Amino acid sequence: MQNGLKSIRLHRGIAGADDGGLSGLTAVDGAEAERIAASDPESAARRYLNMVMGTGSQLVELHDTINGEKPEYKYLGVDKIPFTNSQHVKFRQYYNKIPIYGSLVTVELGPNNGFVSINTSIGDPANVDPTAKVSPSEALQKVKKLAGYTKEPLNEPARLTFYFDQSVSRWRLVYIIEDVLRLKPRGTVDKDRVDNLPASADFVIDAHTGELVDELPRMQTMAAVDAVDGSVDLLGTLRRFNIVRDSASNVAQLLDRSRNIRTHDFGFRDAFFQQAALPGRFVTSPPAPWDPSAVSAHANAQEVVDFLRTVLQRDGLDNRGGAVISSVNCVFQNFSGGQVWRNAARFRGQMIYGQRMVNGTLRSYAASLDVVAHELLHGLTDNTARLEYRFQSGALNESYSDIFGVIVSNIHEQDMGQWNWQIGEDLTDTGLPLRDISNPVAFGQPAHMDDYLTLEADSDDGGVHANSGIHNRAAFNLLTAKDATGRYVFAPVEVARMYYVALVAHLSRTSGFSDCRAGMLLAVQSMFATAPDAPQRIAAVADAYDAVGIVETNIS
Repeated sequence: MQNGLKSIRLHRGIAGADDGGLSGLTAVDGAEAERIAASDPESAARRYLNMVMGTGSQLVELHDTINGEKPEYKYLGVDKIPFTNSQHVKFRQYYNKIPIYGSLVTVELGPNNGFVSINTSIGDPANVDPTAKVSPSEALQKVKKLAGYTKEPLNEPARLTFYFDQSVSRWRLVYIIEDVLRLKPRGTVDKDRVDNLPASADFVIDAHTGELVDELPRMQTMAAVDAVDGSVDLLGTLRRFNIVRDSASNVAQLLDRSRNIRTHDFGFRDAFFQQAALPGRFVTSPPAPWDPSAVSAHANAQEVVDFLRTVLQRDGLDNRGGAVISSVNCVFQNFSGGQVWRNAARFRGQMIYGQRMVNGTLRSYAASLDVVAHELLHGLTDNTARLEYRFQSGALNESYSDIFGVIVSNIHEQDMGQWNWQIGEDLTDTGLPLRDISNPVAFGQPAHMDDYLTLEADSDDGGVHANSGIHNRAAFNLLTAKDATGRYVFAPVEVARMYYVALVAHLSRTSGFSDCRAGMLLAVQSMFATAPDAPQRIAAVADAYDAVGIVETNIS
């Protein structure tokens, strides 16, 4: 149990298949069925949860007690997935009124609140004293000192949590302070580098001793329309995009009110030292023509939001139509004062795009649709599973952005044989990509669990960009899986939706590759339960993961 959590995953199965011993959940008499159908989703889900967890259950029993006491499961909410015709009711595990980090129980309900599936990740901090000896204010003072705060306020709350410390394989009582911007970089900053990154982290402070337990990186790298305009982007392609034009002055802004996309120019200022000035001024025209860097950022963001709306049926990154804000012409910790910053990142809820020299001219990282989609869709992960950005959960975080980035950038190509599986080839003089999900080894990534790189946390956050190649290859296997007649088993939209269901419903902060495999198997059964080829589709998911050595583990 690498993340300290134990699991059980049950699904009612495909139509006509053995129910796997779930008759106690799926077979109810008429009166009870009516009561369940008339109840709210939370109550219905708790009924199934109690059956699975309860003593004497005919199902696989979790023996869900901590020091002989039953933990509490607090309702987190419900995610309605239109394309599965089901809803996922989610709970977090608490013990002594304190949440257990990474815990998640998801109960999937079908029509009339009927049982579809349950997926659990629960912890057992039995030997941990639940009484804090350090106050929240003392924990905050510790974090302020570590992050380099002097007189600056730190307004993030300190939340008491049971946390599994993987370095010593034991549970602790801690305070977690989330999304702290480091004012003092960790380690030494190379003032000559032009790809320094913002550093934001969740700090974990032992509630008994006040010591720093962990620092979890949070920075992932790499209404009616008023008017429509067109201009060329950085790659010379004519793009059409929405703008707002002032009728009196005839000045237009890169503001798409229908999608809530806002694009700004930071004027090569430093996003670290001048962060209070973010996002910068709106990109406007005149002066004409539009800045091609801004056109790329704006039009590519439009592609991502349209993907979220039409493919995933989600209202933006936060599912509430929140603004998608981009700033082009940024640098970060630029001590030399130049204009080159070889990176892009989500920083404090928005995108900042740097630029590099390509064939003697500056080219923004906003040029590449797959890179823009990759970075923006880290925001989807942050608003759902919030996968820790280190070790295997961080590699899964990176892989999700790679997978969605490739699908977004190829979705309009009907022939998958013509898809471009590479990422970031538009950003180099050589045209060589940063990664290739069809062939990770070609760019220094492992493609099988046998070659998984065990790295320290200070090396690529434990290998998040390297080991993501393994899960990327599994996704490629799934996207390109064919049946006996040579036809693709899945359409790309179907694969995107399965990954989305797994992310939203079945993954939590410390989930790894095997958890995603399990979530994908639950998703495919829910999405295609009545399809004649359901067994073939389920087998294709299992085969895609088997081929890279990702097997389902951590089952109680």
